[in-house]
Amino acid sequence: MRRLSLKIRSLLLAFVALVIFLPVTAYVLEEAYATSLTQAKVDELKLMNLSLISEFELSKAGIQMPDLLYDEQLNLPDSGFVGIIALDNEIVWQSASSLGAPDYTQLPAPPVGQTVFEKNYRLQPDKADHFLYAYTAEFARGDDFIPVQFYVLNNTSAFAAKRALFLETVWKGLAGLGVLLLLIVSAGHVLILTPVRTLIAEIKRASDGRQKQLTAHYPKEFDGLKKSINQLITTESHQRSRYKNSLGDLAHSLKTPLAVALGTTGLPDAAKDAMEQINVLIQRQLKRATAGAKGWQAPVSVKQVSEKLTRSMIVIYRHKSLAIDTEAEPDTLFYGDETDLFEVLGNLLDNACKAANKKVRVCARTLHNATVIIVEDDGPGIPVAQQQALLGRGARLDTYTEGQGIGMAVVSDLVDIYQGQIIIEDSEWGGARIQVRLPHPEMR
Repeated sequence: MRRLSLKIRSLLLAFVALVIFLPVTAYVLEEAYATSLTQAKVDELKLMNLSLISEFELSKAGIQMPDLLYDEQLNLPDSGFVGIIALDNEIVWQSASSLGAPDYTQLPAPPVGQTVFEKNYRLQPDKADHFLYAYTAEFARGDDFIPVQFYVLNNTSAFAAKRALFLETVWKGLAGLGVLLLLIVSAGHVLILTPVRTLIAEIKRASDGRQKQLTAHYPKEFDGLKKSINQLITTESHQRSRYKNSLGDLAHSLKTPLAVALGTTGLPDAAKDAMEQINVLIQRQLKRATAGAKGWQAPVSVKQVSEKLTRSMIVIYRHKSLAIDTEAEPDTLFYGDETDLFEVLGNLLDNACKAANKKVRVCARTLHNATVIIVEDDGPGIPVAQQQALLGRGARLDTYTEGQGIGMAVVSDLVDIYQGQIIIEDSEWGGARIQVRLPHPEMR
């Protein structure tokens, strides 16, 4: 469940609710309908039973019933209804509709004045169920009162067909309702989460540096969140500026005393070397402190930076008449501070120009969610054994060729800060080929 989106979760919840709700609703409706239908059947059979009683006559000569009954269904064979009269526990009369019907010899005999209703009365084990309505009335015969049982039976097949048709109709209606509810939930989810999507998009644009504040209008529940994010963006920007300014001031503050100390007359060479080393370390550590991928800033075009540096290198090394080729894809971006990109690419390009005889090439492209920068030259190259040593833990990258690796320690630090990777290989021209891979923010 941790990885499921809000849309999938809401749809799953709605689906589970429908899986529970629809069968329960169908069951309740079906039971209510069956109860209503059963009560209607009881009333129908009761009226037919009363019709039989009203048409029955008992005399000393026997019972008398008309040839045609008032209720037409008792006159028609295969109507599903049967009327029966029992006297002295023996069946003495059956309606014309009982023609071809099974033997009705085992019928319950209710007490006088009482009724019996059974909705699943089975005449024989292999015969269909019947509704049975029975009533016992007393009739005078001479000086005695004789109990007479009146029965009306009805086959349940028509009742079952009505019930099945109703259940089928209910399920079709509920299925359509379920689909409609899922569509409404899905549409409602889109409508409700639209402000969330807008907020995410604005945060992404602000993170990429394409806008400075969240400006869209949101529901009032989001007002506090919007205000907090805008304050965070503003605070982060101001803090970053103050941090860089403070470190810059610190560098200048340390630079002056060191310059004075270095200019002291008679300063031993050992002390002068130590102070120069301190100066280098200070500059390097200050650079490390200000470097790194910072949020809420726009990505930098590698193509533009590489072209600027190429023009500068052509001027600086014009005495070598170098052919510097730049092959940077326009959509290749560096997600970090522009100064850091200038430091990395500038040092790599500067070292390549120092080592090159005639040719230098700079390539930049996006590959597998990473910015890949390759700088190669046709110089003497770097021995394979030394390549592996330079990539070892704690090794300095500014030691591979005397005079060539100046600033490579800064490159190593910056690449490490951006969680990147440096690969040293042989160029196709015989010189060095240095590849820098800088993963995009989502991959760090």
